Amino acid sequence: KGAFREDLYYRLSVITLTLPPLRDRPEDILHLADSYLSYFSQINHKIIQGFSEETREVLLGYRWPGNLRELRNAIERAVILSNGSDLEPEDLPMSIFEPPTPQAYAIGDPISLEELEKLHIKKVLSTATSLQNTASILGIDQATLWRKRKQYNL
Repeated sequence: KGAFREDLYYRLSVITLTLPPLRDRPEDILHLADSYLSYFSQINHKIIQGFSEETREVLLGYRWPGNLRELRNAIERAVILSNGSDLEPEDLPMSIFEPPTPQAYAIGDPISLEELEKLHIKKVLSTATSLQNTASILGIDQATLWRKRKQYNL
């Protein structure tokens, strides 16, 4: 049901830490990447000294929308695929080199509520696994989703 026991929540939330996203603290990226490199080199029985200068530039230039999980997975993949003593850009996932997907609209753009709804439904339709899943994500029933799709020609 997606419900979380309230008593368990309060037991677990003795101390709450709030950290800004990785993109807002680039000074941490290389330190974290080095830690992940050491860890994954050890468990994969590889001797990898570090990152080439080009790889460091790529790591620092990427926005890391997936935060630590994305960085961790990228370094793990690079360690597994690497055959050299340093990680090279070609060891990193291709998604890091792809330009970010532009948003359909930006906050503050003059856009009608109807157009905003259409764009949002279109985006959820493109990422959801089914129409039922789409309706659930949007918080509407399937009949309403059907009417909206017909209204907006989606």
